[in-house]
Amino acid sequence: MQTPSDIVDYYERLAPSYDADRFENSYGRHLHAQESRVLREYLPASGRILDLGCGTGRFLELATAGTDPSPAMLAQARRRHPERELRAMEGQSLPFPDASFDAAFSMHVFMHLDLATIKALMCELHRVVRPGGHLVVDAPSLSRRRLTRTTPTGWHGGTALDAGHLRGLAGPGWSLIADQGVLTLPVHRFPEWLRGPLLPADEALSKSRLRRFSSYRLYQLKRLM
Repeated sequence: MQTPSDIVDYYERLAPSYDADRFENSYGRHLHAQESRVLREYLPASGRILDLGCGTGRFLELATAGTDPSPAMLAQARRRHPERELRAMEGQSLPFPDASFDAAFSMHVFMHLDLATIKALMCELHRVVRPGGHLVVDAPSLSRRRLTRTTPTGWHGGTALDAGHLRGLAGPGWSLIADQGVLTLPVHRFPEWLRGPLLPADEALSKSRLRRFSSYRLYQLKRLM
């Protein structure tokens, strides 16, 4: 089982080359394009927005504030977005006042955490997002993993969820209102030159009934009173 220090240590080592290694290639650009489109659709166009687990700041253009437990990742984010409010995070406590955000999102975070930690974070997000505000989170699809009989080893990407599991973890304070997939096609198995042209087809499948079999699913929730 992972510990918070395992996760922080891993990303501390990766921080200097993280963006170049993960997203400056055809696969990374394909993934980033899909995730960006869904986030822009699900998040409000204005207001205070929190990026939980902001890492190097890949999506901070969509947020007004960010938090991350890795000092090295936050240093990269500050270089990219010096105008954003960035704060270090310790444990599951968010360093922001109650109801201080109109929306929040968290990408590629829940997949590293055990269910108890996810539940605690959902409670903290409920605290800092105002009533009626939205939350967007992602997780690997459990249906996809069952279909492909994939069993991850170790904590990295070890947690997969489907909509029912997320509802249970979110509790009665959140209402799940929409979801979409990302990477329904096995893009990593196609030649690099074909990945870009396949993006429209992949996005169409990720909105269809087949979205449950996408590699990842993004969920939009609304904070209830």
